[in-house]
Order: sequence, then structure tokens, then C-alpha cells
Amino acid sequence: MLEILETSYQAGARGIEVIPTGKILDAAKIMIDTYSDYVITGSTYPGIDPKIEALIENGAKLIFVHAIISDRKDRIMTKLLDAISNRGIIPGIATHEPVSMIRYVIENNLNVRVFLIPFNANRVFMGNAKELEEIVDNTKDYHFIGMKTLAAGAIIPKIAFNYISRHNITAVTIGMVTKQQAEESTKIALKALSNKKA
Repeated sequence: MLEILETSYQAGARGIEVIPTGKILDAAKIMIDTYSDYVITGSTYPGIDPKIEALIENGAKLIFVHAIISDRKDRIMTKLLDAISNRGIIPGIATHEPVSMIRYVIENNLNVRVFLIPFNANRVFMGNAKELEEIVDNTKDYHFIGMKTLAAGAIIPKIAFNYISRHNITAVTIGMVTKQQAEESTKIALKALSNKKA
């Protein structure tokens, strides 16, 4: 894992989005201890213990309520958002139902600043993709981070990130399992995102 993070960093990536389980937090902590410009963001663990403290102890600057929890839109979600915010960490929501979730957060004025949403050129996992694109492009009070940007490997990076660059997406998360994927995807994503229209 650490080799993949190092390769991605050398290609220009400056952070990671983690779920606090397994050894990934250890690798991410080594990265922030090694590189002063490296940032950890994370999602709460979707079990009884959301592991917010583990994320904070490892330097997370932004924590999303995991989609398995947030998509229920219940009191547990709002309690987690408050727990994150009360610790001085930026609160966010990861969701698999982006259109209804974004509308719900806005209508209820919830303590959320960032959404982690499925967003990709094949428009899979996005629900009503046209409506989601309109919401993302016309909503300026929140930040949007794209996930599932390669649609589980179905989209080549150049097409994936050219699509992302045409929308109001602040950053992306990219799943990678090899150093080659890390280098290629990171370079292509950064090139496309740096050419975004202002």
C-alpha cells in the first residue's frame, strides 16, 4: 500500500481518502509524517464504532459520514456530523444516492460542507445523472468530490477525467491497486483537473 501511495504522490497526488480499517491508515500516517503537504480525508467506519478518533489521531482534515449510514438520513447521521464538527474537523457526507442526499442536506440546512459522490462519464451509480450534473454545476455553497470516477474500471482515465473537468468537481478519489495504475491515473487526473474552465 505504501508503495502505491508513494508512486501516486510522486505523480502529483497530495492526499488519500480512507476508511479506517486494515493497514491503510498506517500507510497514510507514514505519508503525512513524510510529506508536509499530504492530506488524509476519511469516511467513518460503517459499524457500531465509526472510528472517528482513529481518523483524527492519524491527521484526517475532512471526515465523511459513510454512505451506508448517511443514506438512511436519520439521527445517527446528524450525530456523526456533529461529532466530526465538534472535533474541529470538516464534516462531509459520502452517498450512493447523491440527488436525494444533496437536496435533503440543503433543505434541512445540515452541517455539511463537502459531498463525496459517484460521478463518472458512463453516468453509472449516479442515479438521475442529468439532474445530478445540474445540481453539482449550479450549487456553489458546497464542495463536491467525485468517487467511482472510473466506474469500477469501465472507463479509461483520459475519458473519465476529461468528463470530470467539465463539472464543478473539486477533487476526485481514484481506486488503485498497482503502482502503474497509481502513476497513470494520477497524472491524467491532474492534467484534466488543472485545465478546468474557471
